[in-house]
Amino acid sequence: MIKKNEKVMYMGPTIRGVAKSGAVFSGGIPQKLKKLAEKKPIMKSLIVPISEIVQAKKDMDTEGTVAAVVYSRIAALSEEEIREITEGE
Repeated sequence: MIKKNEKVMYMGPTIRGVAKSGAVFSGGIPQKLKKLAEKKPIMKSLIVPISEIVQAKKDMDTEGTVAAVVYSRIAALSEEEIREITEGE
């Protein structure tokens, strides 16, 4: 669970115009990333409190874990699908 004003890191793949892999945010996440995470709830597992990034990285590097599967699914989204979610309603 992410606490208010806690620094978090986006551990997913870089999504052009939305978020860069490894980006750190404090005081909330950017609107486009938030919209994408609302439409693709699995993505929320890639936004990790700084205190948990070591374990999250290990999980992502282990084939078959939830984190690894989520990373792959987000990486497979097309630019068009991402644009529709983040810019359209």
